[in-house]
Amino acid sequence: MGIKKYLQEYKMRTILVPICFLALILFSISYGNTKRDHSIPQEDYEVTVTLIIVDLIAIDREGNFVADLSLNDFEVYEDGKKMPINSLDLIRYEPKKTSEPKSDSLEEPVIISDRLSREKRFFVIFDSINTIRRLLNRSKSQILENLKNLVQSGGEVMVLEIEEKGGIKILQPFTSIKELIAQAVEKASGSIWVEKDVDELVIPDILSRREASDRAAFKADEGIHIASKAMYEFKKRLRFEKSLSSLRSIMNMIKDYPGRKPVLLVSGGFPTISLDRIGIKSGITSEVAHSDLKTAKISDPFRVLHKGGRRYEEDIINDLIQFANSHNISFYTIDPDSYLRYVLPDMAFDNYLIPDISRIKQYELSTLKYIAEDTGGEALQGAKKYEEFQKVVLRDVFSYYELSYYPPRESPDEKYHNIKVRCLQPGVKIQFRKGYFDYSLKQKESLLFASTSSNPYLFKQITFQAKIVPFVSNKGNYIFWINMGFPAESLILGEDTNKKLKIIKVNLWVDDQRGRNAMNANLAIPFHLTPLFREALKHAKYYGYNTCSQELKLDQGQYKIVVTAYDEENERVGTVEQLLHVPSLEGDKQAEVINAVFGYLKKDKKTGKLFALSPEDGSLQLSKYKFLPLGTNNFAADEDISIFLQIFTEDENLKFFPRFRLFQRDKIRGVVPSVLVEEYRNKKAKVLNTVFRLSFQGFVPGEYMLCMDMMNGENYQKIEKIIPIKIIK
Repeated sequence: MGIKKYLQEYKMRTILVPICFLALILFSISYGNTKRDHSIPQEDYEVTVTLIIVDLIAIDREGNFVADLSLNDFEVYEDGKKMPINSLDLIRYEPKKTSEPKSDSLEEPVIISDRLSREKRFFVIFDSINTIRRLLNRSKSQILENLKNLVQSGGEVMVLEIEEKGGIKILQPFTSIKELIAQAVEKASGSIWVEKDVDELVIPDILSRREASDRAAFKADEGIHIASKAMYEFKKRLRFEKSLSSLRSIMNMIKDYPGRKPVLLVSGGFPTISLDRIGIKSGITSEVAHSDLKTAKISDPFRVLHKGGRRYEEDIINDLIQFANSHNISFYTIDPDSYLRYVLPDMAFDNYLIPDISRIKQYELSTLKYIAEDTGGEALQGAKKYEEFQKVVLRDVFSYYELSYYPPRESPDEKYHNIKVRCLQPGVKIQFRKGYFDYSLKQKESLLFASTSSNPYLFKQITFQAKIVPFVSNKGNYIFWINMGFPAESLILGEDTNKKLKIIKVNLWVDDQRGRNAMNANLAIPFHLTPLFREALKHAKYYGYNTCSQELKLDQGQYKIVVTAYDEENERVGTVEQLLHVPSLEGDKQAEVINAVFGYLKKDKKTGKLFALSPEDGSLQLSKYKFLPLGTNNFAADEDISIFLQIFTEDENLKFFPRFRLFQRDKIRGVVPSVLVEEYRNKKAKVLNTVFRLSFQGFVPGEYMLCMDMMNGENYQKIEKIIPIKIIK
């Protein structure tokens, strides 16, 4: 996906540093066979300042879209100052008149605009943390009917869910096939805990009948009341944190789609974490209640919301709104619940510790309305909300204006700026986003890496190779050994033969098995395009690049890794995903091959710590060689290939002499000759390090499975490892 989606490009002059260490781990990067040069020349980047685009929905008194407005019918203000309007374009999608569509296929729409083509995309988010399951199930048919009308008119729908446990799930990628949308809507679960949490506030009848004169009993009851309220507040805060963190993740995921992004948020409302903000006394007087229970911490590892730590509810919601506005995300909110059931006489909640449950519900609905209206959407509430849904959404998805103006600054100031648009035509109501962040290059880059890490499948413009190996360095300690292969001609060399320097920025994102960010690191890799370097890469498909991290503590289990390569000069991005398994190296267990890395040997007279990773170039130090890893398991049959193995074993006397065999479609194709180059035993880690030289001469190109195995004679344990490889021409 392109990255010209952000709000502004601008002129800037920058010095690119050879190695950038911006996060939790320190990388050492390799220059391959090129000479290291710390003096990198300055480069000028001339980028034209572009326009601020404001999407407008213009509505008459009957709620219909007004399509005959001109530039002179509007005024736009930024931070209270009137701005000259540059242009006004009408974006209107008109499905072509055709015969009955076959297999739900629709022809491309006609777009009345001189701008780039947009898609009629609509996002649906089910908030299964705060939406009561039985009420959601009751409303699914009405929601689905409206979505079917939307796709019948030529739109595409993506369905997502904020899961009850926290996190997000894509129930259905973009589609116009009604059956798939129906299946996705049916999967949305809702929550059974929303009402159960309120049960914490119920005053048992036996307590409500206590007399104040019974001082001991009255004091005990008061303690029960406070504990119940504290538990209720605690659960609400958790729901608030999970809800808003997940919504942030979704917005970050969809922000890079072009044009206006209308989102239907099906939610019972985000819980308030501070009752006194709406005039309700909680009765909780402890210091913990006033600090932790009235603030929340939203997961935001890339700081896309620009703030961190614990913050108040209103501050968090405002940040989310501002982020949505900065990326043309407009919310349409709908609550399947009925507000009337909270205010009817038989639901007076007289027996609750916090009596005004209806006021809490009213506040939650007002929050949904606030989010919708401040992002240029609408809150669909009341008895006729589903009828309004069909009219409003179909109107807003298929028609809107784009107003543009130049910002009153020559360079970004990294601040949020308020926008106000006035329509001079009487009787016309307009909806628009209320502001935007003026992002700097550094902020845009952070947002880009946040997007690639959350949704790597959207960013595949660069096809490169990357592999992270958890190199065992000591007992319980690991080093991330990072092996990458970049396309030599299309990425590094490029078409400009006079270019002297190429910078590729790389981001490493690691999530642990619980979905928590374990690590994030950036580096900038410079390639000095000397004539000698160009000649060396002239016939190469990939250029291998190795680096390593500092020593790390890692828990056993799986880690999700996303490696992003960013070619800033040509605005191209690529990602590689990997599931990395960290084995348990504790206790009495059978011998196990825990790492297997292909590479080649280079003679080296330098001496260093045996079987240690070099901080200079990411190579593995042997006594007479350097072992340089390959980024992939692809190599030619005539290449001089070696394999590095780490074997966990309790047996200090184990001699590892495996046999190597190649299989293809479950049939053995031959034995691969091998020679032991060197071995070293790390006694503290109980790991045997070995390097074998292999010969694949005689094997024809194709995909194989390399199987290595041996029997430990003393303990009769079979030690084996199977690795997919590809022999290329």
